[in-house]
This record gives sequence, structure tokens and C-alpha cells, in this order.
Amino acid sequence: MKHINWLICIWVVVFICTYFLLSHEQSQFDTIEELFWAGISVSLTLQVYCYLGNRILIGAWILYCSGLIFDLLDDLLDAQMFPFLVFDTTFKHVGFLLTCAGLFSLITEKRATIKKLNIEIQTRQTLQEQLEFEASHDKLTALGNRRACFARFDELKEHFHLIYYFDLDNFKFANDNYGHQCGDEILVDFAQRLSKHFTKQNCFRLGGDEFIAFCDDKNPNIDELRIYLTAFMQQYQVGVSIGFAELNNDDNPDHLLHIADQNMYRDKTSKSMRQRCRENES
Repeated sequence: MKHINWLICIWVVVFICTYFLLSHEQSQFDTIEELFWAGISVSLTLQVYCYLGNRILIGAWILYCSGLIFDLLDDLLDAQMFPFLVFDTTFKHVGFLLTCAGLFSLITEKRATIKKLNIEIQTRQTLQEQLEFEASHDKLTALGNRRACFARFDELKEHFHLIYYFDLDNFKFANDNYGHQCGDEILVDFAQRLSKHFTKQNCFRLGGDEFIAFCDDKNPNIDELRIYLTAFMQQYQVGVSIGFAELNNDDNPDHLLHIADQNMYRDKTSKSMRQRCRENES
């Protein structure tokens, strides 16, 4: 509101002076033009100066407006009585040069700000991607977690024929007797072998020592797969029980995982019975 009042006052003065000049000689048209541009410049300066923090630009506009006003007064007043009016052109030229310098400084400042914002945006995007990765992946094995599995389940079952369910046998024994570091090594090695055989994007750690994998095996060779996956952890008396289920688009994820889990427990029970038979024979 304060700026508007100033602008009204300026343009009232401009119109009064214009009327006064038009009522005199026609040779005063140059003065009217100078008056018009002085009014425009002063109005613009008053309108935007409070939004600018660049002192060079503010000072430049003040000098330029002063030059325009001096140029106007030079036509209306006696230059001998006011000798400082001869600096009107100098003020305008210096104001113009400082305006260029101020604009260059402002552009440089804004470019630095934009660069800083871009770096901050990139940093936030990287952090967001990291948080999303950590929220959907197991920290130890870097496989997708249970949340990621169920989020992608419908997509994966449209592209694959089978789902495998894996449970490590005797893992607690190895963890207790060889230490947690050994247990972590077993889990990491198993996850790496799983990723190499089925590709990492199709493998998930549901939690603890339970894993699943999606594949297109038509005739799965469970024994051959078991030998490959347990090559490292056999030295710690750790094995793996394997179950699988055919993927059907009509079944929900919980039901399909339940079938694969049941088949896995049948495999675990069968191995346990064979182991007891061997012990009894010996």
C-alpha cells in the first residue's frame, strides 16, 4: 500500500508537469518525453527495490533515475544556479554500467543457487533411492525381502512357471557352534549361489534362513540343485530343504507359498527319515 501511494504521487506530478509543458511552447515535447521516462524509471525502482538484495543493482537504478531527473531539471531550471545538473548524463551512463554489473552479479548468484539446489535435489533423490532400497531389501544378503516379494509377486507369477521354497537345515547348530559370523557367511554364500542360479531379481529372503526363488524349470532336478547350493555350507553340517509349487494366476501369493512350504517340509521330513535309517543301519 505504501508503494502504491508513492506511485500515485509520482504520476500525479508527471501529469501535472505534462499539462504545464503542453500549455507552453511545442519545443517542450523532448522534456515531456524525459518526464515520461523519469516517471517510468522511478516507479519501477520503487516497485521492485524491496524485493532485491543486490545492492549494486539498487544503487545503479538510483543513479540512473537521478540522472533522468537531473536531465529533466536541466531543461526546466537554470544550470548556472544548479551546476550539479551537468552530471545528468554521467549519472545515467554510470547507472547503466552498474545496472549491467548488478544484473551479471545477480545472474551469477542465481546460477550458484540453482546449482546448489540441483545438488541438494540429487542428494535427496539418492537418499530416497537408498531408503527405498533398504526398505525392500535384506541388509545382509542384498536380496529382496518379504515386503518386496509380495509387492512383485503378481508380476513375477505371470512370467515364471515355478516358485522354490528353501529352508536351511541345521543352521542354528552352525550359528551356535561356529559363531554368528559364520552364520552370516553361510547366508551370504547361499544368497549368492541362489542369485547366480536364478538371477538376483527373482530371489528373496523371507526372513531367518528361509528363501524363495522364481524360475521357469519344467523338470526341476532337486538333488542337483541341492548339491550346488550347499557346496560351501556342508563343511558346517548345514543342508537345505527344498519345496516348490507351480505358479497359477488364479491363486493368491499366500496359498502358493503355503503349497511350496508344505512341499519343503515333506523334503525335510524325508531327509530326516533317511538320516535316521542310516544311523540305525550303522
